Amino acid sequence: MPKVFVSHSNQNSDETMRIVNGLKRAGFGVWVDYENMRGGVDWLCELQAGIERCDAVVTVLSKASLGSVWVERECLYAFQLGKPLFTALLDDLRLPLHLINIQYCDFRVDFARGSKQLAESLTSALASPESSAVYPNEAYAIEANRANFFPYVAQLPNGGIAAMVARDLFQWSARIADEVAFGGRVNPGCHVRINLKGRPVTLLSIWAYPKTPAAQLYFDRLLSFAPYHRKTARRFLLKQLNQMLPTEYRLPAAKSDRRPTIPLYVLSSTEILESFKRVLAEVLAVLRTRESC
Repeated sequence: MPKVFVSHSNQNSDETMRIVNGLKRAGFGVWVDYENMRGGVDWLCELQAGIERCDAVVTVLSKASLGSVWVERECLYAFQLGKPLFTALLDDLRLPLHLINIQYCDFRVDFARGSKQLAESLTSALASPESSAVYPNEAYAIEANRANFFPYVAQLPNGGIAAMVARDLFQWSARIADEVAFGGRVNPGCHVRINLKGRPVTLLSIWAYPKTPAAQLYFDRLLSFAPYHRKTARRFLLKQLNQMLPTEYRLPAAKSDRRPTIPLYVLSSTEILESFKRVLAEVLAVLRTRESC
């Protein structure tokens, strides 16, 4: 009998019990803390042993479990052991970075249907254990990386368009910049850097802001580099950006000393996106030319 570890928040005890009972009816053995945890034991060791002895792990994902350190640790440990991981989604929420690439079973509207989908998914995966859980290291990272950033953006407002623009900017930046790096957990981001005066300088970030994913330019970091140390040069750069933007998204003059931000969906037009990249390419070319002099 295949055995399944169920990771959950105690705030979802009733829903977890229904999921556990459904798995048992489908013929699975189940390890869940309220049934298997003995009094007076080391909780961490007991949880780790439970995951190690099981064939798969089910995470009951809710608003409560999303903030649970224990649930997150159990997921990451399952990944590290190469255990097949399944998500039982209870609430409407943004999937966390480390679960973004895991297909979920939907319990939000029809609990019985979700239970059936979960049992069928487990049965199918465990029937072929040699191919059921192959995770690259970046698949279970809790910070942004190339594997999880774009799917994460895609679930945000205007996510389909935002993810398309973000991926285009990433691919373009990877060709012309010195470094493109991902990072961040609360606010995941992709950062475009150029090496100037012996150090990397971030010129553009693509942020997965929860309300509006956006591109952010770092005019304040140009203050140390000619010709953008002059306000007139930065103002001209801002003017170039405003010429391509719709009227309601044009940037105020004060932003020439700061970090202007443009929503990614505003850049979704091919004409605007290509103009945006052309302006940035010119900035990079000017900076590199002055650096080599």
